[in-house]
Parts: sequence; C-alpha cells; structure tokens
Amino acid sequence: GEDAYEWKPERWLSPLPPAVEEARVLGCTRTCTMSFHGGGRSCIGFKYAQLELKVVLAVLLNSFKFALTEKPVFWNHAGVMYPTVGEESKRPEMPLTVSQL
Repeated sequence: GEDAYEWKPERWLSPLPPAVEEARVLGCTRTCTMSFHGGGRSCIGFKYAQLELKVVLAVLLNSFKFALTEKPVFWNHAGVMYPTVGEESKRPEMPLTVSQL
C-alpha cells in the first residue's frame, strides 16, 4: 500500500483484512516446499525445476526394470491407501527388485 515503506510495527497487530481472511488457497503449490517459498519473493525457477525433475525421472525410469519380490504385499485402506509386507505390518513398504536394462 501507500505506507509500505514506513515503519509501523502496529500493522502486524491489527486483524487481517476480510479479503485476506476469505481468500481460498487451492492445494499445495509453491508455498508447501520451503526451498521455493511463496508470495512475491517466490523462486521463479519453481516450474522449471518441476519440469526438469519430470524429464530426469522419465529418462531414469526407462533405464531400469522394476519387479515385485516374493514377499506378500497387502494394501491397507486408510485415509490414503498404502502397501505393507503382510497384513500385520502397519509400516508402509513395497519391496521391489530393480535391475538395469
């Protein structure tokens, strides 16, 4: 605002404006990763870094073969489904055999 460069520590003690309180933030974008931060000073390379990560993964994943092991995998139905080795275990794990193509 007009007084952005003025020293006014009391501005942080007043309640938030209604526009800020009613703002809806959708999902997790730049603000959920501390390395990129959010807001006006967020990293401009965020989307480039995401794209680069996808390209590297696509290249790497095509260079390997993934297969299940002999251990029995059980899918637990919770808020999020997760695999475990056997029905008794609650530790998420999915053992894989990875071999280079």
